[in-house]
Amino acid sequence: MPEITLDHAHHILARGRDAAKEAGMKAVFAILDKGANLVAFSRMDGAWLASNELALAKARTSVMFQAPTETLNAPLQIGQPVAHFDHIHTGGLLLMGGGVPLFDAEGALIGGLGVSGGSPEQDAALARSAIAKPG
Repeated sequence: MPEITLDHAHHILARGRDAAKEAGMKAVFAILDKGANLVAFSRMDGAWLASNELALAKARTSVMFQAPTETLNAPLQIGQPVAHFDHIHTGGLLLMGGGVPLFDAEGALIGGLGVSGGSPEQDAALARSAIAKPG
């Protein structure tokens, strides 16, 4: 069974913190395994305390749906069915940008990353930077 290693998680956290520093942000990063269990967590000095729970919820959501959380936040359209969720935050899930699933080289789910500290768009950008392959 594919697993995320602590070493891999630490590399993701380091890239995320570097991207946040470049953007002038103070963020929180949470990495969960494929069972939504915490593997690694990092709160930058001065980051909002509320971001702790938000980052965890975004990571959990990305694992549960195996999709970036920003893609799950579709706008409501008049006359169209409403998605399964009628609240942004429900049952430990958070449907706004900042969560991304983590996959191994073969495409198997190994976990999820959640980021909180800015707007949903800023958090999503930090998450993408954190998981981008170096080089």
